Amino acid sequence: MAKIKPLRENVLFKDFTDKEIAVLSKFVEEKNLSAPTPLFLQNMKGESMFIIGAGRVKLSQMLGEGEEKMLGDLGPGDFFGELALIENGPRAVSAIVIQDSQLLVMKRAEFERMMEEAPKIAVKMVIGIYKSLSDRIRSCSPQLQEMIIGKAGE
Repeated sequence: MAKIKPLRENVLFKDFTDKEIAVLSKFVEEKNLSAPTPLFLQNMKGESMFIIGAGRVKLSQMLGEGEEKMLGDLGPGDFFGELALIENGPRAVSAIVIQDSQLLVMKRAEFERMMEEAPKIAVKMVIGIYKSLSDRIRSCSPQLQEMIIGKAGE
């Protein structure tokens, strides 16, 4: 899979020019993974963001001993783990490849290198992440919105 196509088709980069996509592609790594392969587990230190070019990835959260809640089944065009580029905290969920997948991976170190070498593209990416998070909050139920916005305002 060429890196350009999944970047070009991803909503996160919809406002990027072809030249910006070409520069961005230098900072991502392509990985082909078989199912089932864990990408990361809940509470692990976050280091990378993932973009799905092909295949499927399951996001889940452990609620208790032996009790798992499935949060999402992601496919081509979806991305996740973006907060790991910006903050150094633990993962809130686990991610497991459930169908052989082609992924693009951006590690925090590569994002930091992009901030130095191509700061306008890095800022544009952060704005895209912000817009995406904002859209996700808007699509939540009113009670969840209140909880998220209330905590942010404290």
